[in-house]
Amino acid sequence: MKNVAIIIILFQGFQFLNAQKGFIKTEKYLVTTEITDQEQDFPAYIVNLVRSDDSSEKISTLTINDTELFEDIFITTLENPGLEGISEVIKMEVEYLACCAHVESYYYMVEENGNIVALPELNNVYCEDSDTDFQYIFPTQEYGIAGNILQTQTFYKNTTDIKYVNLKQSYAWNDNEGTIDISKTTAITGY
Repeated sequence: MKNVAIIIILFQGFQFLNAQKGFIKTEKYLVTTEITDQEQDFPAYIVNLVRSDDSSEKISTLTINDTELFEDIFITTLENPGLEGISEVIKMEVEYLACCAHVESYYYMVEENGNIVALPELNNVYCEDSDTDFQYIFPTQEYGIAGNILQTQTFYKNTTDIKYVNLKQSYAWNDNEGTIDISKTTAITGY
């Protein structure tokens, strides 16, 4: 059953990678893991996202409670996302496997001064017939809008072709205050 889930993840991964053009695997960041209680069969993990050149500075910390289904963590970055004062976006995906794959996606914007701004977490479930996923689209990516971060749901025709993109929420980046505000901008979907 786990092999079927892995095949599904690979299939869905091709869809997601196509839609997220620009995010690339990176070695600038890594995760450190602490096991909380080694007496338990499946103890919780404390996971820290850190810079690979300075692991003492924690960018983010999260707890993985369901370690029996936990599979892997993937880290990618988008350089120059097209937002004033943001040098890159870090995307950390935490993957769990059962009959379907459950992926928690965490996005962190890195300001030019080094500050980190987190976006709300996105969750995706990939099963055998899945043809959609949730993601953030930045101004330099296809369907991006200048000065905005779009939370979208992407629908696919097949493993590589986007059928259309549905806007769920738009956020405006305010570089002067270092804040993300809900925007009134609407996006045009592609077919």
